[in-house]
Amino acid sequence: MDELDRLLWKKAVELSAREGRPRCCTVGYTPGYVLRDGSQLKNAIYGCKVAFVMFFGKTCPYCQMFDPIFRQVGERYRDFANFVKADIEEFYQLAASLGIMGTPATVAFVDGRPVEVAPGFMTAPQFRAFVEAVLKYASCK
Repeated sequence: MDELDRLLWKKAVELSAREGRPRCCTVGYTPGYVLRDGSQLKNAIYGCKVAFVMFFGKTCPYCQMFDPIFRQVGERYRDFANFVKADIEEFYQLAASLGIMGTPATVAFVDGRPVEVAPGFMTAPQFRAFVEAVLKYASCK
């Protein structure tokens, strides 16, 4: 993140605090938290108005490359959404029902419903644009 992004982000946080806007999350997970079971998944998806779930494979090199980007962007938007990870082998039924056929794949949930699936690796600007578009759609930013 360059200095201009840092200053703009700081100013945006100050302005939103002044406006008294509520946080969009009641149950927040650390960005990049790996979900272990269905109850954690449910808490992550319903604990925030918006949740981003990255399906990954343990041996997937693109997942390993995308992980720091996912965490960094997640840290930046942690007051607006949950950014959690789900092992595709453990959550294969959910992944199949969402039409996920490869990893990494990031699913955006709004009010507990999947609204967008972004398959494959994304650069930081691509992922940030994806996140901002979903947050705007959810009226959460």
